Amino acid sequence: MHPWDIDGAARAGLGTAWLRRTPVPYPSAARPADRTADSMADLARRLGAGG
Repeated sequence: MHPWDIDGAARAGLGTAWLRRTPVPYPSAARPADRTADSMADLARRLGAGG
């Protein structure tokens, strides 16, 4: 996903998550994601599904 997808989803009232796959910082002009993770496994742990 692109940061603007996260921004649009947040504006629509949806929960959001951003996977940091590159060292490029998340743009400050976009609404921040509810959760940020470095991988799908990291996101699963943050959501409580890491086993």
